Amino acid sequence: MIAVLNTRLIKIPIDSIPIVGIETAMDVFTGYLMLDAWIANQDRHHENWGLILTGDSSIHLTPTYDHASSMGRNETDSTRRNKLSSDDDKRGMDAYVKRALSAFYESSSIEKRLTTIDAFAYAARRFPRATKVWLEHLGGVSKESLESIFRQLPNNEITETAILFAQKILCLNRERLLSFKKEIT
Repeated sequence: MIAVLNTRLIKIPIDSIPIVGIETAMDVFTGYLMLDAWIANQDRHHENWGLILTGDSSIHLTPTYDHASSMGRNETDSTRRNKLSSDDDKRGMDAYVKRALSAFYESSSIEKRLTTIDAFAYAARRFPRATKVWLEHLGGVSKESLESIFRQLPNNEITETAILFAQKILCLNRERLLSFKKEIT
């Protein structure tokens, strides 16, 4: 994936809003990996990102899509409540977010999938400039703005427990991601 995207032949998504410091498709994809880690999206496999060939023969990264397998969507409210209230290091929210697996592998010779954080870290080490930009944007997202977004969802679409669970995932993963600021040189 990095070999494909880390070339000037592949352009950023069509109609992207320019972000200072984000210039290449790989810069953008680094942001996708950060988003996946933040929302605990475990479904960024080879069919959930792509390229678009335009009429003028330019090739663009697609916008990010298919985030349905994130923020604990598949968990029951009973499981969510148990994890939110657990003091057990292996069953609580900290353990839950640390187990989120990406669909990526560090290399073809290693059979263990990377966690979503490790997939982002892999890109972060290779593309520190883009990583800094994305982390600055993440740092600007407040808990209050997230709460406001969740409060706009219809009550018949999401339970209070699911909201609290998703917010906890976002809060914990935000802290974990922002810790990369110290590591990126």
